[in-house]
Amino acid sequence: MTSSTIGPPDVAKRWGWILADGILGVIVGLFALLFPTATVILLALFLGFGLVISGIIETTTALRVQHGAPGRWWVIIFGIITVLAGIFVIFHPGTGVVILVVGLLLWFLFAGINDLFVASRSAEHRGWNIAMGVLALLAFVILLFNLAAAIGTVALLAGLGFLLRGASEIGLALSLRRSR
Repeated sequence: MTSSTIGPPDVAKRWGWILADGILGVIVGLFALLFPTATVILLALFLGFGLVISGIIETTTALRVQHGAPGRWWVIIFGIITVLAGIFVIFHPGTGVVILVVGLLLWFLFAGINDLFVASRSAEHRGWNIAMGVLALLAFVILLFNLAAAIGTVALLAGLGFLLRGASEIGLALSLRRSR
């Protein structure tokens, strides 16, 4: 396989960086799986910092928009609220954990409802859609009544995500190395 089939030739020259990123991803994934409580708290802190950064961007962007532009003040107010929410989450990471768990619960709920809706509207893959919908709603109910499992699931999903991404990047880096 030549480097042109994978991407630009410059990418193949940087296979070492991709390998390092993949190894880091695997390490972070293993950490997330071995230390789920610390992982969820760190994710909550990242959420807090993300909210602060997003709020600052929203507010400064709105302030640079021409005076009198429609919705300008709503964006400014939303940006300020987002910054304050981020600061609150940073100083109270437990709140961030709750937000992550609620997000996970809502995802399972809406995914389940969507899958069942699709199954009711289309005969194509109806069995699979029903099965996925029921499983998602079952996960929602189980996690709703077992918050420790919900917190663990957030850490598990983060850990598996980092592991899979890291392993993929390691594979890509080794393939790029061979193609040079």
